[in-house]
Amino acid sequence: IAEVGARFTLDAIPGKQMSIDADLSAGIINEKEAQDRRKELEEESAFFGSMDGASKFVRGDAIAGLIITAINVFGGIIIGYARHGMSLSEAGDVFIKLSVGDGLVSQIPALIVSLAA
Repeated sequence: IAEVGARFTLDAIPGKQMSIDADLSAGIINEKEAQDRRKELEEESAFFGSMDGASKFVRGDAIAGLIITAINVFGGIIIGYARHGMSLSEAGDVFIKLSVGDGLVSQIPALIVSLAA
């Protein structure tokens, strides 16, 4: 949701800039007010640009985590079956639990980054 809001806000910035310029030209606001509004618009743009970047990072990190978890599950089942003499169900039971735990732990940095943003 934050990414969508950031995208809409970033797309609206040129219109807001033209509105400030039009108000200044029409004499509705003075030069000082125009500078203040431009500064506020610049800060808003920087904030929402950061939000957009952070949400893309978190999404990419989550996708990578899911791929790594899937590789761990299938690789673990194969290793358990081929090298440790486990049955497929026993290897699946052990390595699915280990892989899910690893996947959850690997998402902690993404959680911290998203909370910081």
